[in-house]
Formats: sequence, structure tokens, C-alpha cells
Amino acid sequence: MKTDVLFIHPGGQKEIYQSLAAEFTARATPVWACILSKALLERGYTVGIYDTNVRGWDENSAKYVIEKYVPEIVVIMVYGHQPSASTQAMPSAGKIAKDIKNYNVDIPIAMGGLHPSVLPYRTLVEEKIDFVIQGEGLETIDGLVKYLKGRCEIKNIKGLWYRKDNEITSNEPPEIETNLDEKFPGYAWDLLEDLNYYRAHNFQCFQEFSRSKTEDFSDVRSPYATMYTSLGCPYKCSYCCINAIFGKPGIRYWSVERVISWIDELVSKYKVKNIRFDDELFILSSKRVEKFCDMLIERNYDLNIQVYGRVDTIRDDLLKKMYKAGIRWICLGIESADENVRRGVNKIIKNDVYSIVRKIQDNGMYVLGNFMFGLPDDNIETMNKTLQVAMELNCEFVNFYSVMAYPGSKLYEYAIQQGWKLPESWLGYSQHSYETLPLPTKYLSAKEVLKFRDEAFVKYYSNPSYIEMIKKKFGERVEEHIKKLLTLRLKRKILET
Repeated sequence: MKTDVLFIHPGGQKEIYQSLAAEFTARATPVWACILSKALLERGYTVGIYDTNVRGWDENSAKYVIEKYVPEIVVIMVYGHQPSASTQAMPSAGKIAKDIKNYNVDIPIAMGGLHPSVLPYRTLVEEKIDFVIQGEGLETIDGLVKYLKGRCEIKNIKGLWYRKDNEITSNEPPEIETNLDEKFPGYAWDLLEDLNYYRAHNFQCFQEFSRSKTEDFSDVRSPYATMYTSLGCPYKCSYCCINAIFGKPGIRYWSVERVISWIDELVSKYKVKNIRFDDELFILSSKRVEKFCDMLIERNYDLNIQVYGRVDTIRDDLLKKMYKAGIRWICLGIESADENVRRGVNKIIKNDVYSIVRKIQDNGMYVLGNFMFGLPDDNIETMNKTLQVAMELNCEFVNFYSVMAYPGSKLYEYAIQQGWKLPESWLGYSQHSYETLPLPTKYLSAKEVLKFRDEAFVKYYSNPSYIEMIKKKFGERVEEHIKKLLTLRLKRKILET
């Protein structure tokens, strides 16, 4: 079947997450490949999606995808569902491009997503590709297909980087889409293999584990879908690169009615219960959240939704409605317990963290707490303070991150200015990889930061108060699951020296 555009979603989960990949991580739907595919289908193009996280990639894959889809152009969307996920997927993306060129050098290949958008020149130099798509990509891909079909001039395609007379050149930057409902009408889930191949993160389904009939709880974690209800973030935390692809801080929304229509489709057509909204700040506009909840409550779906919010955007009177709508997990970016450390990266928290966490839990929902070790002003005392607060909060699940200078963040620019050592490979930007290399602080080495982080992880999840709470809330099967998690120690190159 001849295809105008073949989107390939890079993987590499085994290298990125090591032993955690088999059972403990999520397998998320490729959001941007689905968004762009749907928009292009609406314009009359033929489109395919190949997700390597589901279908794998080996020495025969390039031949298979090219012969099956016969693409006019291959677009490798290097995008992920946490700030690091784009950069850490680059080794997989690079191998895919190399394999396709080795099979047929004449197949045009473009790379898009956050990392290529931030480092377009370097990406074009280092990878075996023909184009870099800078920005969200819809109009750029549309223009590329027309160019390859002889319908437009390459110089008129906004957001495009390419070679001209053996020199790398770029066109005008892309425009930011303002009408999301019109430009990005939905998700091409029907182009994916099967939503049953995707699974929610283990913690998102803790409350469901007791009814699972499988050892790995796959029957309650799937089917699964991830999506956005908004794009961007109005805040300017220096460690975050999320706004890099959008050009500047800010937030744009799809209409609540459009979002609800997607959920209707997921429930009725694909029998999806587990959903994660990847918005940086789903809980920001209280009126919007209230309207969303009211519409879902009317439908009375049995959903298990995870959302993200800031501590100072949680409103008491919304929590009951959020629970009734099916929101079960709220992820809070707490980061550091030390105000001076947070202020150093422009992360200001106005509300009391303890009271917000308890209010969420009192309304029947669970908290995923995000904490960071190794911010520029961190020392052993401040990191211990953060760990102590995390243990006192006793959230149902936590992520402990060591600070990375992700390409596209202000911290990346600062690290280069300071001459700090950065990871030697893109895989080194993964929080969980063997090659991982966090930043040093003003007082600690990268090795000291990572050692603290890994030891803090064990302390938290083996804490008797945590184990007791988990058993009481979720039962013995989740307790055993956590104990199994603790047996999987990540290998770290930097800690071996």
C-alpha cells in the first residue's frame, strides 16, 4: 500500500529503563504520531504509524516497513511523555534512520519532535536523515509531501531544516497553531496495532491489582491511551524543556467538548478505562476542569485517569468532582523541600504541600509525588530535607529524579556556559539507564547526586510506614509488587568507578 507519510515512533525501552522495562514501566500510545496522522488524514493524505515500542525493531524491520507502507516520506517522531523522553529516544531514532538508509538510500527521512527541534543543526549533521522538522510539524510535513510530489518549492516550507548545495540551511520558523480544534482534530488510534498492546504505569492501577487475574497485572493495565487536552505551560522552571518545541512559555487548549468526544471514542470503540493526560498542567483553569468533570460525570464512565497539576493550582471544591469524573491519580511537582533551592530554578510553590496532599487523599484520590535531587543549590542537607519531606508526605507513589540538563531547558544552556560535563551519549539523559549522568551541583559531584538518589529510592519504598500504607490501601498483591520492585537495582556506570 503506497503511503504519503509513514510515522515511526522510536523505542529502546530496554536500554532506557533497564530491568524496569519488562514489568514496571508504562507503554504509552505515541501521542504526536497519532495527532499528526489524524490531521493529515483529514487533509486527504494516506498515513501509517509503526510503533517500535510495540512491534520492535531489528535487522529485518526496515525492509518490512518500506515494503509494507511504500512511503513517500518517513517521519521519525522523537517525542516522549516526560521531559527526558525525547532526547533519550535519539539512539533508537538514529538506528531506525540508519537501517532505512542502508536498505534504500533514496527513501526521504525527516525527524521531528522536541529534541530535533531544539538541536536541528546537530541532528541533521549526526543522523542519516534528509530533513529536520522544527516545531509541532503539521504544516511542515504537509509542505514536505507537496514538495516531494512536485507541488511546492522547498524554500517555502516553514519550520524545515535541510541541505542545499551541501550546506545546511533552514527556512522561516513555524507559526504556533492557535486553533487546536481545527488544526489537530483528534488521534488516529485506529492506525495503531491495538490499544491492548499499551499499558498504564504500574502505580496507576494499584487500586485495580486485587481483581487482576494475571501475575503481571496486564489485564487491568490495558487497554491504555495517553493524550493532551492542552499544549505548553505558562511557567518558566529552568530545568524543564517542555516549551522548547512550542517556542515560548504559554498554554493553548482544545475545547472541552472535543476532549470529551475523544474519551467517548476510547470508551465505546476501544473499551479503554486507563487514560493519562500528559498536559503539564491539566489542573490550571478551575472553570475548565469543572466543566470537564461535569460532562464526564453525566456519562458515568468507569474511568481511571491520571493528571498533572501544581500544588498551588489544586482547589478544594474541585476535588470531589474530579473523583466522580474518574480522576484517580494526581501527579504533583514538589521537586525540592528547600525554598531557596526551588527559587534557584524559578520553581515557586505558594501553598502548603502537606495540606494539599492530604486533601487529595481525603477525597479518594492518590498522589504521585515528583521530587528532584541535585538542583544547582542542593547539598547533602537540602537533599536529605527533601527525602524527609517525601517520607513524611508518604504519597502512594513517587518519582525521584536526579537533575539533568535537558536540551531545550535553561539549565542546559547554563551547564554549557559553566563547562559542566554532560552525558557522552543521548541515552545518558535517561534517568534509569546505565549511562545516565546527572548534573553536579555547586557543592556535590554528579556521582554523589546519583548515589543519593538511588539510595533515597530504596529508603522510601522500603520504609515501614509506606509499606503499611500500601498494604492497607491496595492489599497484599501491591505490597508484594513493591517488594519485587526493590529487588531490581539499576546498574550505573558512574557508580562503578
